[in-house]
Amino acid sequence: MDAIVLAGGFASRMGELVSDTPKQLLIVAGEPLLAHVLRSLEAVAPNRVILAVNAAFASQFDAFITSYNGPLQVELTVEQAHSEGEKPGALGALWQLVEAQHLTGPLFIAAGDNLFDFDLSRLVGLYEATGDDIIALYDVQNRELAQLYGIATLEDGVIVDFVEKPSVPRSTLAATACWLLSSSGVSALDEFLDDGGQRDALGHFLAWRSSRARVRGIAYAGTWFDIGDPESYAAACAHFS
Repeated sequence: MDAIVLAGGFASRMGELVSDTPKQLLIVAGEPLLAHVLRSLEAVAPNRVILAVNAAFASQFDAFITSYNGPLQVELTVEQAHSEGEKPGALGALWQLVEAQHLTGPLFIAAGDNLFDFDLSRLVGLYEATGDDIIALYDVQNRELAQLYGIATLEDGVIVDFVEKPSVPRSTLAATACWLLSSSGVSALDEFLDDGGQRDALGHFLAWRSSRARVRGIAYAGTWFDIGDPESYAAACAHFS
């Protein structure tokens, strides 16, 4: 199993915090955010971790990999985009990477800007037992807050409904950026995009996929920060310090 860490965005909502530093390399509790993500991925034990970044910050990520001394094999792949307008969308970029690296799955996907204390080996164990696509969910426990996320409805551990940023959420189980796609799930990315699916958010694919195939979810308790603005970054720094 390979893993992809998505770190190619330009994080415009972060303002001056990312004028010279990519969001994933901002410091949380004494080390870059990305270091926390990689530590969490150790429980997955991937054959390699492919770090997908944009061209504007590639040299900084390359320096991070050079200094990384953890147990994972980390490789850098650079998307040739120097601004947000040059990007093909999150899903479009993901599929380009899948094609370029000849990835057939299973494939673990994680965002480089999510901080959490989940045991990701649970996702791997459930995949090995079922062969299904698996996604980590987190209960935000607030209907108004749930409007900001992709929201899943679970029945016996299977996602029976998924809506990206619903105006009236059916649950408060938010999709995190920790996915484990089976081989058929990886292939379905191409089908989704060929059908004209939206390329800008991973949740659109999850909604489409869960309506056509069995996708399982694990609802985690504990801590999850989706760092997208200075406020969420400050909250994560305060929590983990």
